[in-house]
Amino acid sequence: MRTTKREIVLLLAISVALMTGCVTSGTYEELQKQHDAAASENERLSQEVDLLQSENAALSSAVAAAQSKVIALNQTHDQLVSELQEEMATGQIEIQQLVDGIRLNVSDELLFPSGGVELNDSGRELIGRVAEQLGSEDSTIFVEGHTDNVRIGKSLRARFPTNWELAGARAAMVVRVLSEAGLDPTRLRSVSRGPFAPIASNDDEQGRARNRRTEIIVRSLPPARQQD
Repeated sequence: MRTTKREIVLLLAISVALMTGCVTSGTYEELQKQHDAAASENERLSQEVDLLQSENAALSSAVAAAQSKVIALNQTHDQLVSELQEEMATGQIEIQQLVDGIRLNVSDELLFPSGGVELNDSGRELIGRVAEQLGSEDSTIFVEGHTDNVRIGKSLRARFPTNWELAGARAAMVVRVLSEAGLDPTRLRSVSRGPFAPIASNDDEQGRARNRRTEIIVRSLPPARQQD
């Protein structure tokens, strides 16, 4: 326990008064009360200092961990860009760096046959390459399926009544292949967005083609802390 200047002065005052014999019982008791109060206050302040130091250490650790995650995500972003240069050049893939992650926008034409949910050979190969770049990340991976607003064809409607089911099945297929490629399944989330998050107009075929996509979104929070 630390001793403050105030306590030292009070102790000296008590000692001098006792040695000189000029202290009354009431004065001594008053000085003792002041000393006890000062000691109690000193103890409280010491505990507050210890608590603040502990909180500061925890905050510094959290900042360091966050900085480490940012560095790791930046490296992953650069590796993905390097790995997928050819697909990006043809417009089949777009890669966007987010504040807390990375988004890959992959054209469904690269991944699936028209109206199908099984990955074609090029799509399976592509997802395998993406998985290699995401294997060491302490992050959560969301796979979102998107469609245009055109109603499912009659021949497929029994299996996929709406675009919700089609988009969900495609997202689930990509998640399965990521898992088969070695990614921890607890990191993976499959989400259907259907036709309700377009990035282009559905009024022409070019826009509808852009809206038929699968997005792979890497978030920096580890799976244990993700609530989505």
